[in-house]
Amino acid sequence: MEIVSFKKNEALFRQGEIATNMYEIVTGQVGVYMDYGEESQKELGILGEGDFVGELELIDSSTRIASAVAIAPDTTAKKLTIEDFNSYMSKNPAKVVVIIQQLAGRMRRLDNYYLEACKTIDEYRRCEESRLPKSPSLLARLKRFSAVVRKRG
Repeated sequence: MEIVSFKKNEALFRQGEIATNMYEIVTGQVGVYMDYGEESQKELGILGEGDFVGELELIDSSTRIASAVAIAPDTTAKKLTIEDFNSYMSKNPAKVVVIIQQLAGRMRRLDNYYLEACKTIDEYRRCEESRLPKSPSLLARLKRFSAVVRKRG
């Protein structure tokens, strides 16, 4: 395991890469983004000190589903390979609980986001079918779901 430093807007990893490591953020902040079209990304979350990023793909040996980018100057993180991860977890069982809690929280947020998106699409469909005007609330939710940011770096 090594401590690595990242400058602002420097990628820890990019979507589509094969996962060979994960990170535990020591200082700074990391934004997680998923490509959305050619020039845009969807922000999935902002992580900080004590948070883990890239663990899911490392554990199941898959490609990165999103990119992780340092969004604070002088962000540092512990870089763990699968061997480091296995050793680290056997010596620090409390960290296993932290990782599971973080993954569970992310899954809950995604479930809620998905449910809200389904309800929004259904409300939009009903407005279209009945030719009713879209409420400001519906339009705001549609805007939020489709909000994207310009690609970084």
